[in-house]
Amino acid sequence: MTAVELSTLSSRISLGSSQTFRNLMVVPLLDPSSPTAGWLTLDDALARGVTEITEVSEAGSVPQLRLLNRGDEPVFLLDGEELVGAKQNRILNLSILAPGRTNLEIPVSCVEQGRWSWRAGGFSSGDRVIYAKLRRSNAEAVSGSLASTGDRRGDQGKVWDDIASKSVRMAVHSDTGAASAIYERYREDLDEFVAGIEAAPGQVGAAFVVNGRFAGLDLLAGTDLLARLLPKLVRSYALDAIDGDEAGSRGGGSATEGMHAIESALQAVAHMTTASHPAIGSGKDLRLKGDGLVGGALIAEGALVHLGIWSVSYH
Repeated sequence: MTAVELSTLSSRISLGSSQTFRNLMVVPLLDPSSPTAGWLTLDDALARGVTEITEVSEAGSVPQLRLLNRGDEPVFLLDGEELVGAKQNRILNLSILAPGRTNLEIPVSCVEQGRWSWRAGGFSSGDRVIYAKLRRSNAEAVSGSLASTGDRRGDQGKVWDDIASKSVRMAVHSDTGAASAIYERYREDLDEFVAGIEAAPGQVGAAFVVNGRFAGLDLLAGTDLLARLLPKLVRSYALDAIDGDEAGSRGGGSATEGMHAIESALQAVAHMTTASHPAIGSGKDLRLKGDGLVGGALIAEGALVHLGIWSVSYH
């Protein structure tokens, strides 16, 4: 799928049968004709020892890390994936397809405000993507940074403030202000959400409805990527669902209204304002903005590698 073909997205993708666990509804995005992507995920590459992510130097740099791909296969990294270790935990600011045999500086945001000391020489991958509300706001900040300065920076102060506010609401304390502490506190709940949502045949993406309201969707290049990354995406939206559930914010729309909102979002992609930038690694980054929606896409090797769209009212 190319940039032009984003305009036909709604005709290519069909909606599968929704799955609901507690106050989270997940709707499969199906494209049975889609080939497998064949790329490694970050978890695959780290487990095989072909990819290493480290600080850029002994001194380190909060908004940048070093990625070394020693293997021949491309490695896909999803925006919002958490990297754990080194001098402080970070999240990826955008999706990246790292070619084989490459050395890249990658843009990140810190999700552990109170630590700047070595815990490990490199980074491991968490089993999660950062919670979706922060993922959306960070994507907006990155789009703004690209437009104004050409950098891919998030709003670091806003990231820290958001994590601190969520920690207070969810009664979680961390000496270093780590977002990971929230996930650890609610690990059993999150595992239940993951166990309650299964990938469907032909599924290449997922749309999420929290408390009856459309929150966002992710579309990936192949069924293989979706199957491996769906648990991380479910944890992302599930943490917001738990937060909203405990805050008593249920309601706001029916399942039918949620399905209509997903269909509208897919159709709206064709009309979103698009800003194109050379990607880090392979391809092009598209920053997307439309009526009530924001997002980004990575296109490489003639295919849509990743599309992430969120409702601007999801906050």
